[in-house]
Amino acid sequence: QAQLGSLAGKAPFHGRLPFCHFERPGVAADVIMQPLAYFAVRSLLGWLQWMERAEHAFISNPLLLVATGAAHCWAVVYALFIAIHTRAMRYDGYHEGYTEHLPFWVAWTETLAVGSMGVWWAAGFSTAAIRIIDEDNRGLPTDAGDVQVNKFFQLLRSQRLHDALALAHTLSCIGLFASIILLCFAMGLMKGGVTACELCLCFVAIGFAIPHAVVACRRLELTNPKKAEDAVTAPSEAAEAAAQEAASLGPQLCVILALADSPGHAYLWQNFVYFVSAIAFVAAIAACGRSPPKVGHAALPPETGEFLTCLLLDLAASLALVVCFPHLNTWHLWALTALLLALFVAVVFEGWRDLLIDLLDPLFVVRSDADKVLPGKQRETLRRGAWVCCLACAAVSIWDIMLHPVQDGLFEMPDDLHSLDDGLADLWDQNTMMLFRWKPGEGRGETGLLWAAAESLGIDALSLQKQAIFEEHRLLLFKYEGSSEAAAAKPAIHEKWKAALVSPKADLEKIVESDFPAVLNVTLCLHAHASAEIAKHKADKKGADADEAATSTAPPLPEDFTQIVGPSEDAHAAYLAGCDWWTQTLDSFYGHPDEHFEFADQAGTDDEAVEVDSPTGDATEDENADEEGSDLA
Repeated sequence: QAQLGSLAGKAPFHGRLPFCHFERPGVAADVIMQPLAYFAVRSLLGWLQWMERAEHAFISNPLLLVATGAAHCWAVVYALFIAIHTRAMRYDGYHEGYTEHLPFWVAWTETLAVGSMGVWWAAGFSTAAIRIIDEDNRGLPTDAGDVQVNKFFQLLRSQRLHDALALAHTLSCIGLFASIILLCFAMGLMKGGVTACELCLCFVAIGFAIPHAVVACRRLELTNPKKAEDAVTAPSEAAEAAAQEAASLGPQLCVILALADSPGHAYLWQNFVYFVSAIAFVAAIAACGRSPPKVGHAALPPETGEFLTCLLLDLAASLALVVCFPHLNTWHLWALTALLLALFVAVVFEGWRDLLIDLLDPLFVVRSDADKVLPGKQRETLRRGAWVCCLACAAVSIWDIMLHPVQDGLFEMPDDLHSLDDGLADLWDQNTMMLFRWKPGEGRGETGLLWAAAESLGIDALSLQKQAIFEEHRLLLFKYEGSSEAAAAKPAIHEKWKAALVSPKADLEKIVESDFPAVLNVTLCLHAHASAEIAKHKADKKGADADEAATSTAPPLPEDFTQIVGPSEDAHAAYLAGCDWWTQTLDSFYGHPDEHFEFADQAGTDDEAVEVDSPTGDATEDENADEEGSDLA
């Protein structure tokens, strides 16, 4: 999952999306570079089409729409993932567990999108390889042996193989289109306020996906080849025309709208521009579906205004990506940019264009006559309005992003983060804060519990070490101390422990309370502490005895606390005991080992109260201390 770093806490982040990494180490730059490569390829092909507009044009048929639609759709899915993770961070800050605020289907939607794209790549490369191999052997026969075709070439030329590859393209597109719809629903159901950019992004993404989904679903209506001539199919010009219009501007506009939220704010007039551009884009798609701009599958080049709009939007989306992700600004990017510019220059020369036309021969054909263009004054007015609005949206978004600079590298993850060994990093590592709460009467001691946990994880029991044990709460807090390679392996140890508690087996099923959280959530602990401190601060202002109020009533807990830990007061007390341990341990690193927070005691348990050293000083110092505690969360 893409984890986009930002300022920790609920405050909106200002400037860039400063850090992005995937759980698979070392693929961050490669994954983010993919949209840049996509924009580079489509701009180069657009430039080739413009230079050859008098003689050649790309063909237009449902199969090509489905095949290229998957690539366009991948850019839209990428934009939606950016928006979803940005929303989660805006709500709860950037930390290792912020993805808990994502809907449960986001993870397998990502798997669906990646799998669909993998199928698309496999089908595309297979089709290209078949064409290259088959054309090299399609020469004039020189003897009788050349007339006979061997089994291998019979397989390459079989209709079933080509139908299977076309079906793979179609299924991959349907999977990607379904991912768009699911991600839009996820964005609507997530916690936190919805921004104007997110609403516009969902509107544009759905407007892009619907016509492509219709074209792809029609491709699934396979008929018997022997009866293909007798089969009657409904006209599809409307859906194909709408899909072509959606693909021209939709992917760039989605990426721009997703990144337009990075400054963390927007003026009213900016939101108005975003809304108008989204409405104009969808209106142009509807107009093309109602009145197609050309006859059937005619191969016609784009208009001058459409070409310039697409080229400028490609440039704007690429610029927004590089500005919002500064770690992309490396010599690799500059080298690829120089290569792209060299290709643009090469296309100007006819000899180089002929080489590219030969490579694209099945797709780039002699253009149709101009009389294939259908009139439609209202349609053309809406299209031109959409071009102007999309360019205005891109200009406003780039202006807003560039207006809030951030110091380079300020919020990027250090390269040597994992090499730090001061002990403090363990307090933020989920592999060192795993929880094991046993059932009443099933306590087996520290060693027995660790052995049961190790058995369920499939690791050596000696690699698990106790952090703390709370007999009165039936809670063991333990960590993993195995090899660094195993700790960095995927899935992580704490993820395996979560999975083991979902469906405990063997000896673990008899001992563990599977509905108790598997890992201590640091953010949740800080929120609980902030709630207790704020309640105490309010009690001090009213003149009540803070100690009496803290021990007589349970502190107010955040809404997320009950959702994660459960409604049981015993579970609350056990979880807060773990939070108390974490807070005391963290505090000891800052030279205050005698200051403790009475989490478990404030939760209303009968345990012996932990002594707290109250700071001396006037009321102003006490208020500052309370406010600092709430600010930390």
